[in-house]
Amino acid sequence: RLGAMPPPHFDEWLRREWYRAALWGGRLQEHPSFERMLLRRTDGAQPRDRAASLERESVGRQPSCWPWLEAPPAPVLYVAGEEDEAYCKVATRLAEHSGVAEPVERRLVRVAVLPAAGHALLLEASAPVAEICHAFASQVLPPPLVPASPPPAEGVRIQARGPEGVDALSARLLPFRLPLTAPLPLARGPPVTERAGVLLLVEGMAADGRAVRGLGEVCPLPGFHSESLDEAAAQLRSVAHRLQGALLPFAVARLDGSMSAWLAAACDRPSKSVSGPLLPSVRCALEMACLHLLAQAANTSIAQLVCCARRAPYQSHVRINGLLARGEVSSLEAAADAARAAVDSARPSSRACASGPAVKHAAARMRTWKVKVGGGDPAADGRRIGKLLLGCTALGARLRLDANQAWSREQAATFCEAMQTEWEAGCAALCPEHQRGDGAGAVSAPAPRWTPPALDFCEEPLMARLHAQLPALHAQYGLRHAIDEGALPAAAEALERLAASCATSGSDGASARGGEAFRALQERLGDASCAGLILKPTLAGGLEVSARLADEASRLGKPTVLTSAFESGVAHAHVAMLASVLGGPSIAHGLSTYERLQGDTLSPAFAEAVDGDLVDVPRLQAALDATAQGLRFVNERR
Repeated sequence: RLGAMPPPHFDEWLRREWYRAALWGGRLQEHPSFERMLLRRTDGAQPRDRAASLERESVGRQPSCWPWLEAPPAPVLYVAGEEDEAYCKVATRLAEHSGVAEPVERRLVRVAVLPAAGHALLLEASAPVAEICHAFASQVLPPPLVPASPPPAEGVRIQARGPEGVDALSARLLPFRLPLTAPLPLARGPPVTERAGVLLLVEGMAADGRAVRGLGEVCPLPGFHSESLDEAAAQLRSVAHRLQGALLPFAVARLDGSMSAWLAAACDRPSKSVSGPLLPSVRCALEMACLHLLAQAANTSIAQLVCCARRAPYQSHVRINGLLARGEVSSLEAAADAARAAVDSARPSSRACASGPAVKHAAARMRTWKVKVGGGDPAADGRRIGKLLLGCTALGARLRLDANQAWSREQAATFCEAMQTEWEAGCAALCPEHQRGDGAGAVSAPAPRWTPPALDFCEEPLMARLHAQLPALHAQYGLRHAIDEGALPAAAEALERLAASCATSGSDGASARGGEAFRALQERLGDASCAGLILKPTLAGGLEVSARLADEASRLGKPTVLTSAFESGVAHAHVAMLASVLGGPSIAHGLSTYERLQGDTLSPAFAEAVDGDLVDVPRLQAALDATAQGLRFVNERR
């Protein structure tokens, strides 16, 4: 049945049948993280492939481990949930043969059964499982032979050699211009044909006397950033001068307000003060360079530095999504049409409604696509997206929409109705047997539900003044929305003020949440109609503000997607490294914009670290280090 199931039905089959089996217990689908787990199961999945895996690798086809468990060569820990009847029987049998007369610490096989949990132990009882595994490892593993490394030094002293000693523009601020592969239409202003910015190179001295360098980028996007490049470069030059000789502490890597407090104190040092608050793009560039500097001083990567400071895991690879701007037609639509045709061509055969042959297409390398909508006929947009959803479902791909606050409530309703009509008509045409559930050889499966599983969300569908109507739009049409940077400046500023006040008062700010603007953002994130948060760190006000907003979204059970603003590879690398700490394994981030640039400031280029839809974070770190080193040589030759 699973091998013959069309992709549009896979998500609902998992909900109605697979995850209602007895081994999962009775409460799994009520768990707040169930939807996220389901996304990981369906992301890029084809039912025929899942069926083949079960046929080859299910427990019933695996060799028995019972002879091995009678005398295992190493200690074994077996954990089961008490609502998982089948595996609880295994636990009972293991306990009976594990030497119950022996003290627990001497048993080779140790068994634990956790209450109020089924087969999804790592979801339903993650903390107890971690505690049991830690206790088990502590008992059976020898103590480490190498003592723990001493804590890092206090920080890095930023070199006192300033613009007075060398040419400031060539040594510290390095301008660049990169033409785009084609004019880029944006939601605001005329199409963009090039990206211009400045690289910030910060030099410092590590505790062991090594010279270390950090690299950041300022590249305001016209129409989106309030500051121009000239304004940002002028402020950056002033701030860079004021940081000469300052001590940069490792504590700022926690991204918990420490960075903002340090910058506020450093910029308030005696002499000529920086005029006005730090501009968003300037703050972000400074944070990029400072984190890179600290990572170099600690002989580690930026991702490892931040994850250790925050006591959080990080990923070695980050997934990215493809992008279709307004009016663009790409290989995605051709691939989607081919996938739909493959499903349709399989329908008359004996394997009715089979998934069809795998569609090989360039667009298939991306599992997630972001498509710009709005600015035109909402009904035409809806029909186009409905067709794309059918094709993406057949491809095993996911779709995100971005309306950039283009629609009124009525226009959004028109779009949703057209999209839903196109989707339902397409499902009925492709799989009529599944709609009826009868007929010879028909495959029994539930009808697809609305909204389609392949649709993640629509980013800011309604005009800014209408955001209070988003829950009603979701209730009527099932369309979930995501909050983007347009709703964030006030909340970001509140966080910066909170960090500054904590720095002066000594408070840790644990009881404060950043003021009214931040509480309003919390309310929006907490609503069921909200699917998550979209952050451009260079627009939101920096890496630290982005991390703190992402932490709040995570606390409310919502994912955060980090995106670029068409900067060069230096900024792309920093955003990818932050995503490796903040994001999850099934979250695709908006970093494919590097494809729109004809060149790169990063060497090797950002593209060299991309394989399919995955970005290799260690390779990005090596490229960032090499680029900073190369800029240093340019400086020394001068």
